[in-house]
Amino acid sequence: MLSSIKNKTKGWLAYLIVGLITIPFALFGVNEYFTGASNIIVASIDDDEISKEAFLAEFNPQKRRLQQKLAEQYNTDFDAVLKQSIINQMIDKHLLNQLAENMSHATSGSELNAIIQTNDLFQEQGRFSLEKYKNLLRLNGYTAAEYESVRAKELTQNQIKYNLLDSAFMLPSQLERLQNLNDQQREFSYIRLNADDYTAKVNVNEKSIEDYYNNQKESFFAPEQAKIEFVELSLAQVAKTIKVTENELFNFYEDEQARFTTEEERQAQHILLATEEAANKVLDLLNKGGDFAKLAAQYSQDEGSKDLAGDLGAFGRGVMVGAFEDSVFAMQEGQLSELVKSEFGYHIIKLNKIQPGSIRPFKAVKSELTQLYTESKAQTDLYDLREQLANLAYETNLEEVSNQMALETHTSDFFDKKESKLDAKIVAAAFSDVVLNKGENSEVLELDKDRFVVVRLKDKLAQRQKTFDEVKGEINTHLTRLLAKTFVDNIATQIATSAKAGDDKSVMQLLNKNSLKWESAGWVKRDTTEVDMAIVNKVFALSKPKSGSVFSAQSLDKRRALVINLTGVKVSESKTSKANLETVLLGFESNEIFVNILQTLRSQAEIKVFNANL
Repeated sequence: MLSSIKNKTKGWLAYLIVGLITIPFALFGVNEYFTGASNIIVASIDDDEISKEAFLAEFNPQKRRLQQKLAEQYNTDFDAVLKQSIINQMIDKHLLNQLAENMSHATSGSELNAIIQTNDLFQEQGRFSLEKYKNLLRLNGYTAAEYESVRAKELTQNQIKYNLLDSAFMLPSQLERLQNLNDQQREFSYIRLNADDYTAKVNVNEKSIEDYYNNQKESFFAPEQAKIEFVELSLAQVAKTIKVTENELFNFYEDEQARFTTEEERQAQHILLATEEAANKVLDLLNKGGDFAKLAAQYSQDEGSKDLAGDLGAFGRGVMVGAFEDSVFAMQEGQLSELVKSEFGYHIIKLNKIQPGSIRPFKAVKSELTQLYTESKAQTDLYDLREQLANLAYETNLEEVSNQMALETHTSDFFDKKESKLDAKIVAAAFSDVVLNKGENSEVLELDKDRFVVVRLKDKLAQRQKTFDEVKGEINTHLTRLLAKTFVDNIATQIATSAKAGDDKSVMQLLNKNSLKWESAGWVKRDTTEVDMAIVNKVFALSKPKSGSVFSAQSLDKRRALVINLTGVKVSESKTSKANLETVLLGFESNEIFVNILQTLRSQAEIKVFNANL
């Protein structure tokens, strides 16, 4: 395998390896519609399978975050891209898990504990907060065991990459050359010419426009267009129709009481020891009146709590490991435990406080209940109404659908297949054979999980050849820009040629005639932000001047030309140490090898993705 990886490694490339752990959020009100998702397979890797349930747990929260970020800019085109990205990430994780197992990589409980306790997400005022940890996991639908299992797998996978970084190397001579290139500075001045500034100096004659039209007629077609009518069913519409009675609300409160319940919590300190002998020694000191905080600081192996008197904060059930939790919840307030053995070692526990659980009263949560009930009922009604919409759309015309379901009929303007203001699914349906040619209603289009649409053709316009008069102005603009770009390229070439020949008089005449002047950049490095990066790249691509200046005419892009006067090259004193540069370069190399490992693993595995199930 290593030889195939080596053969695939080419050049000096930087790859970004994304290994995100997505915390799944529960889908309120629609979970019943995903029943059976665990039995649907979306991908297989050799003998391993990825269920749709697991896929949705990764996909749905990322989709919602993307929707929140992009707001109205989000459309269903993002779904296809996001689905492929998620399934590829999940396949890579499976492959890395298999490789980690084969290489006997593992993450210990103490390593996992240290990583979690130093994570900024779980800290308050610079220290680990068990309460914040517990609440964040609970809000995101995780138990501590589930989250720690996922986190441990990620840390184990990362060991592969870290081992690659440790094994990568670079010769001193290579590092020296790269250091010099990185630190190089160039002194130059330049002239910028923009074709848009010279359009008035060029003329396109009528015959040229006609010739262009006759030679490029196939480029001037008015595309087929459609005008549609459509009805839309949405969650927001349905929610407006929901009426809530007091009895319904109270019954809902009874069913959803867990939402408004604060579990019993216990606040405890502990001292963690590695051996039973050491633990008995500390327990004996405590029983003789020893100070718990001082003994925790002196003996505890829990780096996250030892300097905090062993304080673990307040926590409920399901947060701590089994033996520890069982002991804490069997203790009385103020009690000191005997030794408690767990996978982390031996614990001595002191229970300081018991905070009883409580339930918020009905009246205090009535407003929140009303909103939750409305959302839940609207979601259920929406899917029932969707079925009704599908049946009516199949059986009758759009007007009847609108009347029976009290949905407003909307009419679009004419649009073609490249229309971007309408949802891509609507555009695709409008130009489908069923709608465009047969004149039937479309099937129900799910624009997102809360919006459904049915469209029908109202009118259409066939594709046609545009007349010369219609496109004359467009062609004139196009040819004018082409001529203007040729014009500025010629000026740039004339200036550079004259400058190379030492003809300063001709250079000055060209500058004055075209209202141009040299702009001095001074000494700059490759990463400067003071000069356009496109110009900097052109400058650093030039050969060093052997003597005097290097003059060069360059085309920057379709609209701009450039004249460069490169006057000097030097290597400056670096602010970046060789050690730092070497670390960056080795990171690039290990990332590249890591990508090639994934490519090799993929080529050696039998991978199937069932896109229809995504």
